[in-house]
Amino acid sequence: MLIHSVNFMASPSISDFRVCLWRTVSLSATEMAAARASAEHGHADSALVLSCQRMEAYGFGECSCDAPERLHGREALARLAEVAAGLDSVVLGEDQIMGQVRSALNAAPADVRRAGDIAVAAARKLRQETSFESHAGHLLDRALRLSTIEPKGSLLVLGVGAMGKLVAERAAELGFDVTVAGRKKPAGDLPWNFVHLGEAIELRKVDVLVGCLGSGAGEIALRFLPQARLALDFGTPRNFREPSGPGLLTIADLLEDEASRPHATARRNRLKARLGEILDGRLAHSAADGASAIGAIRRAAEDVRRREAERIRELHPEIPPETVDAMTRSLMDKLLHEPTMRLREDPELAERVAGLFGAEVVERA
Repeated sequence: MLIHSVNFMASPSISDFRVCLWRTVSLSATEMAAARASAEHGHADSALVLSCQRMEAYGFGECSCDAPERLHGREALARLAEVAAGLDSVVLGEDQIMGQVRSALNAAPADVRRAGDIAVAAARKLRQETSFESHAGHLLDRALRLSTIEPKGSLLVLGVGAMGKLVAERAAELGFDVTVAGRKKPAGDLPWNFVHLGEAIELRKVDVLVGCLGSGAGEIALRFLPQARLALDFGTPRNFREPSGPGLLTIADLLEDEASRPHATARRNRLKARLGEILDGRLAHSAADGASAIGAIRRAAEDVRRREAERIRELHPEIPPETVDAMTRSLMDKLLHEPTMRLREDPELAERVAGLFGAEVVERA
């Protein structure tokens, strides 16, 4: 069952939901800055999801920005669910994007948060029933399959952030002699060789060179780096100034290769179809509860949860925001599940309980 227009948790309608979309994978720093400026301009009432592959503004109503892509209604909500579930990521099912989506929604107006909560709930359900085994380090496997390089010899990773470490770990598993380069040596013992970034050129030659530097690194000409049989640019923005071609692969190249092989996209398509089924169920549930006493109770409880989550984040900034969100949401859902199931059987009692919460029941149109 496809639900294209429902009135959930008060107006506006989901048919007015939209996303303005910029795809930013493997852009240069200049292109990335231009895309970000476009995404941020004129979207004060939107949730801005900014990640290494995309910049997206989710909100309600028409928009006159210069986004190259725009989706509306259920398509826009499905897009948000797919992004949150990691189905649109180069690494299928990556888990970091869920936290980025939640952070964007937390900073958005209430009506956008409510719409986004439906998409995120659907994404979370899909992740609970699906086993995702890949991580960013497995991009190395995909790049090697596109090249003629065997997984042996020397490999240099530029960058010691989360992605750089995952690539280094995977390279070691595959049999490479791994060296990592960074501006500062990470605390603790590293299972690989370490050199300071400015000294990396002294290595002169490596078999594989991998760029995993952060957004502030700028672009580096390959002639200033060790000569490599294969260079992999996994940076966002791009780390290497040269255009892709023989001997140089980017994330965009990996995505293009996957798109050209039907069997490689089959699992993504199956998961997107399943996510669509879950999303439609969530929309139907929201349509039933949105204008009811139970919907009013949940809205009141969600307002309390958000305030408490914000207080916890201020008191304990060391706890990742997505962890605080997941824990408080899980607690609220468990507390409300059994009472709301019973209240559905007694609408009059449900309205009285809503009054105890100080919750406003929205009349159906």
